[in-house]
Amino acid sequence: MKYIYLVTGILLFLVVIVDIIKTTFTSKGGGPVTTMLSHSIWRVFFILSGKKGNSILLSYAGTAILIAVLLSWVAGMWIGLLLMLLSDPDSVVNSTTRASTDFLEKLYYAGFTLSTLGVGDYNASTNLWRVVTSVAAFSGLAFITASITYFVPVLQAVGLQSKLSLYIHSMGLTPQKILKNGWNGEDFSSFSENVADVCQMLMQHIMHHHSYPVIHYFNNNEPKLAVSPAIVTLAEVYHLLKCAIPPHKCIDKVKMSMLQTTIDSYINVIKSDFLENGSPEANAPIPDLQELRTEGIPLQDETLFRKVILEEVHDRRKLLTRMLETDGWSWKQVYGEV
Repeated sequence: MKYIYLVTGILLFLVVIVDIIKTTFTSKGGGPVTTMLSHSIWRVFFILSGKKGNSILLSYAGTAILIAVLLSWVAGMWIGLLLMLLSDPDSVVNSTTRASTDFLEKLYYAGFTLSTLGVGDYNASTNLWRVVTSVAAFSGLAFITASITYFVPVLQAVGLQSKLSLYIHSMGLTPQKILKNGWNGEDFSSFSENVADVCQMLMQHIMHHHSYPVIHYFNNNEPKLAVSPAIVTLAEVYHLLKCAIPPHKCIDKVKMSMLQTTIDSYINVIKSDFLENGSPEANAPIPDLQELRTEGIPLQDETLFRKVILEEVHDRRKLLTRMLETDGWSWKQVYGEV
């Protein structure tokens, strides 16, 4: 018996199963194999698309990753079982002649065992290999089925991601327009009424990010449906309310706290799992307040506003810039021409 084949096959089989369990049955995100494969494929698509979020090619990255992950799981279990069978030349025999099988025949046997086809051309030669065959068949049925059904909640989470983006952009295409549309001449009650809904959707998106990190790689090439520009736009609305609007004209503290908490939670998730180390290529622009001033919205002193933007929220806005650049976008999708 070739023990190196046996040990390697068992380890590979177990690694795949652990990866499937961690990815599909827990809320802790993808397994190590899934995470590495997803990031690698995304990088390839990102480079080939010219690092542009509006590239049609980049919009297929998420689908390609899902298919690649499924194929890697199937291939890993298949190769793992094959290596175990190759460790013993007589592990599988021809059901008619009882002759030992070669490499291709063992490959065929491993495949129909995992797929539970039950073809009787070949049989396990001993009780030990019959047990191995039974365990492999059960694993194939349970884990490959779980892998396929994993696609359903992932695609539902992707749909919510687009819904969240559209909801935010429906309030206004820029932070200034959102505040203008929410101003009724006295306060921002119109915008305040939507804060609870948008925070609830964002919190649900954060939970999906924890459970299905692969949704981050589903990029929509339409800026209105892209999630990164939408969330950065919402974050900039919060910054304008905090830094540019007098406290007595701002929305109530509870709604401001909800905005801050949910946006910070999302940034922390992205920062730990998806943002690479390094400084952003561009600097976050200083928001232009002229549009708000023209609308008659009361504002803080311009000098004080610029000081707060450049100092107190500088690091936070650097993370927002990295978030945009990592997904192929820029501040142009937030503020228009900047």
